[in-house]
Amino acid sequence: MTAERYVKDVCRLLKCRASRKKEIKNRLLSEIEGAVAEGEALEDVLKRMGIAWDCANRYNDQFDKAEQKAAKRERVLKRWGIVLLIIAVLAAVVYWKLPKWSDISESTIFDEDEVKAAAEEVIRLYSDNDFQAVNTRMNDDMKQVLNAATLQYTKFQMKEDFGELLAFGNMYASQARQNGSYFAMVQVSVSYSNMSVTYTITFDADMKLAGLYIK
Repeated sequence: MTAERYVKDVCRLLKCRASRKKEIKNRLLSEIEGAVAEGEALEDVLKRMGIAWDCANRYNDQFDKAEQKAAKRERVLKRWGIVLLIIAVLAAVVYWKLPKWSDISESTIFDEDEVKAAAEEVIRLYSDNDFQAVNTRMNDDMKQVLNAATLQYTKFQMKEDFGELLAFGNMYASQARQNGSYFAMVQVSVSYSNMSVTYTITFDADMKLAGLYIK
């Protein structure tokens, strides 16, 4: 065992403040180095000083209650510091992953009229049951989740047939930035002869369909 390893083990068992541990660490290293310099073998020096536990306890027995309380308070503050650091890191990760919304009219990525026109086209294709055409407009990530057959199955599983498309309500468009990528989202209520449906449609920066939610 090296002198540094022995002293580190001793300091780990000390019940005192960090500043006091530093003093004891320097003192022990100085004592060991001094004994070795005088010709005593390091192994014999460490054996004479006793195992780390015994050496540490000799110091611990000398610490008064005030020192022990200060050490305990320091440990608690250190633990809370670690906890707060973890919370801060997690908060930063969550903030990074959550979408940041902004006015699409101020976007340098999307043209608001183009986004709304693309959303209307997707809705008309879906309303006409042209699921293959909708699928071709999807980006690669969305294609891994949905295909033409899945779109057809989910639509025909709905309790009520939409009926004929009658009118589009007001379209609300916005831009989102998430994980460094930009998306445009459109929400619109569409009237059919049998019911009204609200669409939420998302496009990526290449104007590929990245999300289709219907309720």
